[in-house]
Amino acid sequence: MGTTNGKTTKIWNRAFTCSIIANFLLGISQYIVNPLIATYTDHLGASEFMVGLVSGLYFGVSFAARPFSGPLITKMNKKRIMLFSYAMGAIVNLGYAAARSMPLFIVARVLHGIQFAFIGSLSMTVAADSLPEEKIASGLGLFSAAIAVSMAIAPTIGIALRSWGESTFGSLGAGYTVVFLTAAACMLISLIPCSLLPYKHRSKEDLASLGAWYKNIIAPEALMPAVVVMFYSMAQIIYIIYMEPYAQANNIPNVGLFFTIYAFVLLAARPASGRLVDKHGIPKVLIPGSLIFALSFLVVGLGNSYPAMLVAAVLAPLGFGLAQPAIQVMALQSVAPVRRGVDSNTNFFGIDLGFFIGPSLAGLAYSLTNSYSAMFMLGAIPFLVALLIFTVSLKTFQQKVMAKRAQEANRG
Repeated sequence: MGTTNGKTTKIWNRAFTCSIIANFLLGISQYIVNPLIATYTDHLGASEFMVGLVSGLYFGVSFAARPFSGPLITKMNKKRIMLFSYAMGAIVNLGYAAARSMPLFIVARVLHGIQFAFIGSLSMTVAADSLPEEKIASGLGLFSAAIAVSMAIAPTIGIALRSWGESTFGSLGAGYTVVFLTAAACMLISLIPCSLLPYKHRSKEDLASLGAWYKNIIAPEALMPAVVVMFYSMAQIIYIIYMEPYAQANNIPNVGLFFTIYAFVLLAARPASGRLVDKHGIPKVLIPGSLIFALSFLVVGLGNSYPAMLVAAVLAPLGFGLAQPAIQVMALQSVAPVRRGVDSNTNFFGIDLGFFIGPSLAGLAYSLTNSYSAMFMLGAIPFLVALLIFTVSLKTFQQKVMAKRAQEANRG
């Protein structure tokens, strides 16, 4: 039932279900913490530039660790690495809770970056491996929706937990501690679906075909999508890190509603992107999505008001939710199934670098302009650059992929 020649034909199989539950809990853990990193770093006494630098440090460390994490994910037992990575996430959040100074907080941030070097590409690879080829775009759209659901509730929960902790224990620091302990609990609970995840050992022939470890760091054929994703990430992280400070500076109330609307629209857009890609192809989904997301930054930068924030809460996830899954499918289709771990690692090189550069450049832009509005307007530039790279490189990329597939077919 549900299999053809030993391969599943269903999206909702056991492996996919376990991976999507674990990913949902990971998202809760990340998104009750990440929107508060900027204000917590400020609470510890950091400058505006340092706020951006520390916010992005997590991703910079992850980028530096990927030459090691990528080959390990590709060649070793993925289930064991998942258990280790999720357990490490719990430990890191306990470290955040214990930190009362910038040096200790930076140490925890560095360890968190190492953990993310494994957990991001690993989760995507496990999910992709569990899906039938003909439904991979739709399946990955649903998988991405797990993060969208967590984004819908986590930032509001994080802000509420911080307020509850502050009022209950009498200090803002205690409020942040409650948030970090909750994030650690989510990571501990996620070990349950990770332990239930079925794992099929690969043959010696498959492992041998991967070659030496250094060949499993980056997939050259997936570099163009990774560069596009880097620019997407540079823009997206600005919303995650700087929306609360922007709202405070403009006296905009109830910033938690922004994250809630953002996430529910993203929840609808990501699965829709997968279905649209399957039906119409990548360019017809990615190009309008990129333009819509770029427009959202102009709305925030020019609006400086509660209504403008709510409009952006619809436009930003609609555009990003259409564009990002499309480029991820493009990357996955460029490699053989056995090399999906390498492809995911290449994709996350782009994500990490974008998330590292984005907050640092945004913090620098604020330092130079003293305006969050100007900073958000500049945030439209990375998406426009990504769109330019995609349109210029698309034909050459498609020709290389088709040639590679023909070569693999001839070998088979």
